[in-house]
Amino acid sequence: MQIDAFDQHKQDWNRKLLNAYWLLVSIQLPFEFLYSLTTKQEDPSQANHLILPLLIMILIMLTLETTNKLFKKLLDYQIISGGAFLSFTLIYFNHDVKLTPLYFFLPIFVSIFYFQRSKIIYSVGLSFLSICVLYVARLSVFSGYVLSDLLSVVPILGIVSIIALGIMNRGVEILNNLKATTELKQELMIKNIIMDKLSKTDALTDLYNHITFHEYLDELIQQSGAGNFCIHIAVLDIDNFKKVNDTYGHRAGDAVLKNVSSTLKTRVGLNDFVARYGGEEFAIIFTEKATEEVFEILERIRWQISQSKYEELNGHSVTISIGLNEYRSGTSKETLFSGADQSLYTAKMTGKNKTVIQTAQLKEAN
Repeated sequence: MQIDAFDQHKQDWNRKLLNAYWLLVSIQLPFEFLYSLTTKQEDPSQANHLILPLLIMILIMLTLETTNKLFKKLLDYQIISGGAFLSFTLIYFNHDVKLTPLYFFLPIFVSIFYFQRSKIIYSVGLSFLSICVLYVARLSVFSGYVLSDLLSVVPILGIVSIIALGIMNRGVEILNNLKATTELKQELMIKNIIMDKLSKTDALTDLYNHITFHEYLDELIQQSGAGNFCIHIAVLDIDNFKKVNDTYGHRAGDAVLKNVSSTLKTRVGLNDFVARYGGEEFAIIFTEKATEEVFEILERIRWQISQSKYEELNGHSVTISIGLNEYRSGTSKETLFSGADQSLYTAKMTGKNKTVIQTAQLKEAN
């Protein structure tokens, strides 16, 4: 994904550079027209001065557009080369305009956008080659120019190259600093997320802890006062868990806790909340469900856990007891949780491995 995004970003910049070239060609149209009018009065042979350079520049642009469609990977160097050809054309047909040689710097400035030393060197080489060709081609026109004048261009191009490389290096430095700052922010954000998760979850089971459970329950009860939606609290306890630890060791006990946690997470709904309340005790908050539906879910959980066999327990299984209580408007959180806990106690005292509902006449399933 990162590579695709980088390529897309580079293609966007190539498109912008092509648009800039088209703008240069369009701006050149009125200039060439005025130039033709001026030179025509002095020399009728210059009548085609308007058409020929524009045709050449349009041909260059059409070539670049074709490359853009068919060979996107080669477009970087093609755009720099296109800039060199455009500048050559402009200088060739307007050599007697004093500021026209400034176009030699066009491919160099374009190459800076790619932040690559090789492309800057490539553009400088093209500019120097253009100067040499124009020197030979226009020697009769530039009769006052000698070889030393041509060689004087070298330090000028060298200075421009140093400036271009300095701009590029500064840009790379800024990008690296921005990348380092972004990575640092992301690292801090990730650490904060991890710390926040560690403070809210149980390390062994990856369920929410009892502190987060009570925070969420407080918020739900507050919202229930405004929206009046159903809330059920279920408290679950693994039967005879101390015997499991004493007989098979704490590693076996941890395996049981992890399996029970996984079962709870996969069996409840997306809007339900599962927490490890402490030790071998768990708590679930059910929302927007009728008591009968919650009871059926809990029974399926209880049955599935009772059917799971553990290698750590020599092929034996464990059972759970469950207490369930429904929130009534005006009931405090303490009363709500105490009712579920009392139902759990009843389930323990009446044979274990069952679900007991506090808000109705004793209801259980074996």
